[in-house]
Parts: sequence; structure tokens; C-alpha cells
Amino acid sequence: MAGDFELERGVQFGSWIRAELHEGCVVETEGWAPERVTRVANRLQATRPTGERLKVDVLWVDPVIAFTFPGDYVYFGRRMLERCPDDETAAFVIAHEIAHHDLGHLTLFPHWMGRAARRAGGQLLVFAMEAIERRLYGPERECQADAYAIDLCIRAGYDPDRCLRWFPIMEQVALDLGDRDIVYGPDAQSEEELSPNASRLTKVRIWAWQRTRGYLPLQDRLAALRHHVAAQAGMGARPA
Repeated sequence: MAGDFELERGVQFGSWIRAELHEGCVVETEGWAPERVTRVANRLQATRPTGERLKVDVLWVDPVIAFTFPGDYVYFGRRMLERCPDDETAAFVIAHEIAHHDLGHLTLFPHWMGRAARRAGGQLLVFAMEAIERRLYGPERECQADAYAIDLCIRAGYDPDRCLRWFPIMEQVALDLGDRDIVYGPDAQSEEELSPNASRLTKVRIWAWQRTRGYLPLQDRLAALRHHVAAQAGMGARPA
């Protein structure tokens, strides 16, 4: 896939990291979990040739996480998948990771990071993914991936309101871990920091907060996506 690269002659990073993860983690291959992610991934990518579709591995890892690397795979942590009550919420997660590929974000992955990971071991990248995404993607690209993901879900026939239930689920995960900031951001009373009509002071505050956290507040991401879905519905047509 776009963004993959050689660690050395004949060794693609995507293939190497998947082999490392399969060696160091339990990969679920039978049962409801792999069946769900395969079903959802195929539905999201139904218009693509089979050979060009991203595939999904279910990993037993400690973080509540999903992520992707250069190559052909999306990795869905079992602990996060357990919190997704239906195909719709799982679809948004997978679509978000597909978006990073389709939008070219994986081309930002520096080759030296792959070589460093090879020296340190692939599992290290799993635990460092939050920091890696914060450095590589940043708030703007994460918002792009959110919008692309919900559009992809809608095109696949999923109910967007059910897809967006992923956000309250992750809010509860964050609150259970004591991380109120990633849920509410700098203003717990507002979900409109991302609105184009937000005041200049509000925009300055959220800009400064983003540079500290590297991610947008979950409630603000959700509010922005609700506006996006409403705007698409108001246009009278689904996104092309």
C-alpha cells in the first residue's frame, strides 16, 4: 500500500512489523472478533479490488487502541473491540485507520523510525503509537481522518449516528483512566471549540491545548462530525 518502504533490500516495513507483532502478541484468528473486523473491513472496501483492500488483525495488547502502519494492515486492539457493541462502532474505528492510508498520511512515516523500531523490537511501536500519531498526524490530519471515516461508513450503508457512538464509549474509557482533558479539552462547558464561529480567544485556547496534548478533545471531535453529517444530509446527497 501507499506509504510502505524498504527497511533493507527486499524487506518491506509493513511485512516486517506484522511478523514482529504476530511473534510478540496473541493474534486472534477464530471467533466473533476476527469475523467482525473482516466483515466490516470488506463492507467498507466493497468497491475496491480484493487485492487492494486493507486487512485487519485483532491483537491482544494492553492499550485500548487501534492503529495502522505503512503496509496492508490495520491493527485493532482486542480491548477496544470489546467496547464496540456493534458493527457500526467497529466500522468507524476501521474506517478512521483506512483514512490515514487513503489520505496519504502514512507517507509521513519517516524511514529512520522503521529502522529504529527494528533495532528495538516491534512491540515497542504499539506502546508508542499515541506519541507517534501525535507527532506524525497532529490534530488537523486526525480531523481529516474522522470526516473521511464517517463518509466511508455512510457510503457503506452504516447508520452514522450508531457509528458515532464510539466517541461516548471512548470518553468513558478516558474518564475511567482519570483523563478528563482528552474528553473535555480546555473548556468543559463547550463542545464548539472546532466551530468556525468560535471566538478568537476560544481558537487561541484550543490551539495552545492541542500543542500540549497533540489530540483534539473527544467531545469536540464528536461535535464537529455531527455538524459534518448534518451538512452532508442538508446537501441532499451522500458524499461521493
